[in-house]
Amino acid sequence: MHWKTILNEAIDRARRGELAEAVILFDQVLKLEPGYSKAHYNRACALSDLGRAQEALQSFSEALQLNPDYVNAYLNRGNLYRKIGDYAAAMADFEAALRLDPTSAKAYGGRGLTALMQSHYAAAIRDFEQALTYSPKFAKVYLWRGCAYLHLEDYHQAIADFNQALTYKPSLADALHSRGLAHMHLGNLYQAIADMNQAIELNPQFVEAYGNRGLLRHKLGDTAGAVNDYQQVMQFTAELSNAATPVPSPAALADPHGTASGMTQTYEKTSTSATQLAEIYHSRGKLRAELGDPKGAIADYTKALSIEPQKARPYNERGVLRLQAGQYESAIQDFDQAIQQDANYAEAYNNRGNAYYELGNAKAALQDFTRALQLDPNLTDAYISRAQARAAADDAEGALHDYQRALRLRGQQGTSAITSRTA
Repeated sequence: MHWKTILNEAIDRARRGELAEAVILFDQVLKLEPGYSKAHYNRACALSDLGRAQEALQSFSEALQLNPDYVNAYLNRGNLYRKIGDYAAAMADFEAALRLDPTSAKAYGGRGLTALMQSHYAAAIRDFEQALTYSPKFAKVYLWRGCAYLHLEDYHQAIADFNQALTYKPSLADALHSRGLAHMHLGNLYQAIADMNQAIELNPQFVEAYGNRGLLRHKLGDTAGAVNDYQQVMQFTAELSNAATPVPSPAALADPHGTASGMTQTYEKTSTSATQLAEIYHSRGKLRAELGDPKGAIADYTKALSIEPQKARPYNERGVLRLQAGQYESAIQDFDQAIQQDANYAEAYNNRGNAYYELGNAKAALQDFTRALQLDPNLTDAYISRAQARAAADDAEGALHDYQRALRLRGQQGTSAITSRTA
């Protein structure tokens, strides 16, 4: 059989999704015609789709050795380098492609996406604008540029780009999901949920959309809906050890105690990262605590911390539940961990002070309450806690001063209610 006949069969197999069989046929072609660059290239594409990244990179490189002007080989090798996190190599390949074809929208888009993955938003936007100059209906480029604007907190421009993406590709679930995130930041929570709903309709296995919709439902008081969404995430997400290599989403919004909004996203395909999975367990833990299930909440916080042990907030929240249950030593260990992760975490100092107070260690308690107030002079609960500790130590004047300060702060906040020390 002539090698070209085998090549055509290999390409046909690859198009039908029979990738392993296609690779075997490409190997046969290369035994007969080892210098045919297109066979190396197509073999690389099949290997890449099979997840055999290193073999695919080698095949792309062999194609380029035989044909140094092979633009598509640079583009696809660059995309693969980006997916495995080798951003420098990816940039080099996209730049090589642009030297060969300065009008390549795919090369500008690929280079822009690589910049976006590294949080270089201005550079990414410049490349996306170039890509749209040469391909003005490139839906994913509008999506990616919208993501860049989302990070720059230009939410209206982000929404405009997501709208454009959906104009050219109405089935682009990622654009709906991302537009939902932008609406969330603008306070349009119901519109955000509507976008998440549409994203899930288009992609019923869109794990991130379920997670973010659950967080939105939680914010709006729809506890049953939030629980269902969190359960859906758990169902789709296998144990982390069996999942794909987790890469924290660069779109996750920074917060020293965890995630300010809990909203995250990816740029290319749906996947659940360690960061996202930990956030879902953390969010479900908070919901369980609100619903009066402290054991379930502690279990979820523990799971979240097993995935991302560097987050301070879950330690603090688990510690509060243990404090309320009278498990003072365990609570102190949690607050210690929270403070180790974030030395400026005023609430954790206050909560640890409460635990020390319950154990009868007034000196340590007062030190923690004072430290909490140094970090946050408006932390009303810390004034109340310190007042109670001072009163117990017969420091009536100091206790009165702290109570008065707490009352003034409560008045400024629009309420005169005094919460309990462990609230």
